[in-house]
Amino acid sequence: MRSILLAIVATVAVAATAATLDIEAAAERVKERFDGRVLGGKTVTEDGRTVYVIRVLTPDGRVRHIRVDAESGKILEEAGNK
Repeated sequence: MRSILLAIVATVAVAATAATLDIEAAAERVKERFDGRVLGGKTVTEDGRTVYVIRVLTPDGRVRHIRVDAESGKILEEAGNK
């Protein structure tokens, strides 16, 4: 019984730390916020949290790397400018 309870607790803990925003939704959020064209993206781990780094081409011709917190969906600073 105890092992079943531990398995349930572990499953809930994993689900709680899982990303609530997928990379496609993060890319769409960046596209809208920066009025640009998404060139690609990747998933990285920073300080134990999942972050998406989205490459976007802005209307002024700049390529920017925008970080998005996968759990909250919050757009963070540009990659490399913490």
